[in-house]
Amino acid sequence: MSATKAVRGHAVSEAVARGTCPLCTVLRHRQTQLIEDKGIPNAAHLCNHHAWSLARSAPAAAASAVFLRSLYARQHDEMHGEAQKCDFCEALRQEEAEKLKELVEKLKTPAFLEWMRLNGTLCLRHASKAAEWLPTEARTAIAELLSRTVTELEQDLAEYCKVARRGEHAGGGVLGRAAEFLVSQRGIPGEETPC
Repeated sequence: MSATKAVRGHAVSEAVARGTCPLCTVLRHRQTQLIEDKGIPNAAHLCNHHAWSLARSAPAAAASAVFLRSLYARQHDEMHGEAQKCDFCEALRQEEAEKLKELVEKLKTPAFLEWMRLNGTLCLRHASKAAEWLPTEARTAIAELLSRTVTELEQDLAEYCKVARRGEHAGGGVLGRAAEFLVSQRGIPGEETPC
């Protein structure tokens, strides 16, 4: 496991890198594929985030088709009093459930668990979800990992704050790391964003 390995596929173990949640990384990669590459055939229901992501990044023909289906679906749903969930959020929720199981199985492996404890990171949301399915030893390692991550983020944020006060903005990646740690990656549906 390399501390700088980039995502090449959809396996959680390939997304392990220092400073980022591997589950968030895999889901962000999948979200990009859904928006920019493969799409979702017959997608018609959109949340705010995914509508704007399609408008900004999807191939024009694919985005136009989704927006047309969405217009028709919206009219139908309003006429029949039906509320639908975002098709992209639903696809990501399914992917998240599958990848969470994969992560939990990897965390039951002593070598992977030890590497994660010493070097890895999980966002608070995915750490909490994974801990529900882990034995005591693994939950303890996750708690140590979270504590280490908080300490590192505190130090990095304090240093960045000093630099930013001087008008320098290099090193702002810590803001994204802090956001991911606190609330997961942008566009990954959580309990706080029902759609």
